[in-house]
Amino acid sequence: MMDKKDNKNLNRIRVKRSLNDPGREQMLTALFSKKRCIEGKKAKLVAALLSCRGLQHIIDVGYEVLGNPMFVSDLGYHVLAFNKKAEVGDPSWPTAEPETEFEAYERIKKLNDSGVFERLYASPVPCIENFDYSSTRWMAHKLTIKEKNIGHIAVVEAHKIFADMDLELLQFLCSIVASELQKENIQSSHFENEYEHFLLDLLEEKITRTDTIQKQAKKLNLNSRKYSLLVTISPDQKAEKVMSLSYLKTIINRLIGTEKSIVYHNKITILLQSHRKEGVANAIVNKLRDFLATNEMRAGISPCFQSLTEFKIHYRQSVKALELGTALSPQDLFYDYNAYAVYHLLETAGADSDLKAFCNPVLFDLIDYDRHYQTDYQHNLYIHLLHDGNVTKTAQYFQIHRNSMKYRIKKIEEILNISLADPETKFSLRLSFKILNYLGEEQIG
Repeated sequence: MMDKKDNKNLNRIRVKRSLNDPGREQMLTALFSKKRCIEGKKAKLVAALLSCRGLQHIIDVGYEVLGNPMFVSDLGYHVLAFNKKAEVGDPSWPTAEPETEFEAYERIKKLNDSGVFERLYASPVPCIENFDYSSTRWMAHKLTIKEKNIGHIAVVEAHKIFADMDLELLQFLCSIVASELQKENIQSSHFENEYEHFLLDLLEEKITRTDTIQKQAKKLNLNSRKYSLLVTISPDQKAEKVMSLSYLKTIINRLIGTEKSIVYHNKITILLQSHRKEGVANAIVNKLRDFLATNEMRAGISPCFQSLTEFKIHYRQSVKALELGTALSPQDLFYDYNAYAVYHLLETAGADSDLKAFCNPVLFDLIDYDRHYQTDYQHNLYIHLLHDGNVTKTAQYFQIHRNSMKYRIKKIEEILNISLADPETKFSLRLSFKILNYLGEEQIG
């Protein structure tokens, strides 16, 4: 039994010896010895931080304290520091034979799919993991600054078996490293480049003056090309495991050869620039199609613009294209805002009006006719309008003779008592089809 002797000596404990439990004194001696050991090791880590010798020194002292080698990684899986003199026979160790970019990506994706990163960043205490590609165990814990995950420390069980105290020491080491990262302003120098700071400032309207934007753009050489375009990429939220967006951003940057990208609101947004307006979107589509398909990601593409003062407007357009495209055409990977602008307009108008009231009423007559006579004239009309009223192209789509298609168009005109040669009629019917497509009330595809 233990109790406090008095309030003046809170660091002193009185122990009442029990004749019936002679091993208690040995147990307490062992506990106090373990406590002194842990506190001594923690003191070494604190001293490493206070020495102002940097992150590498802290990690080297951490190696001495825990008895096993370790490395520090950011959310993009970039190694910030590791024990360079340690010999570790593990493919994940930074000094192992260098992996190709594809091999590293496949390994990290496999780890992500296994849920290891999800467990790591959700756990309040260090995790110990076994991996099928390695005979050694790993212990890891997250790094946080202001309750925000910024990376992790991973320790490999290379020289000694993990002990209970190692869990407590790793957790303490993570707090020491987080303090060092804040002291070195690592969030600015390692996690965000100059482009990211500038683009985030534009989105969050920290920079609004035109002259300031232009001056900063010139400094970063962002005004050397006439046209800009934004591509906003989002993982499929239905996917069971989503890889770190910071790492995916790094891979995408390498694929398309840029650093002008940011992670914002759980999406990756890329700034593309060119001297020519034509072909910018096609180039990004060709480079990213397979990657997006493999990782269950989709992309919204903004219209081209010429001034970075319009950055936030076009960012919203790329996000809206992504949102509407995913809802209306989930089978696609890329959504050009120009193709979805009218749906954006309908979304805005639909907040205050019944959109069906804007439809040409003759279209409903055709739908009723199809239902009554088991025909499919509304689909024929839809495809004909998609081909801008070109009978030959419409006939080729349906793989029928041109005269057969002309007969169908004439029949539609007779049923509705309209002329499809009239531009206003064609526009009204195309808009009507888009409204019904947006509302999801009719099968028109």
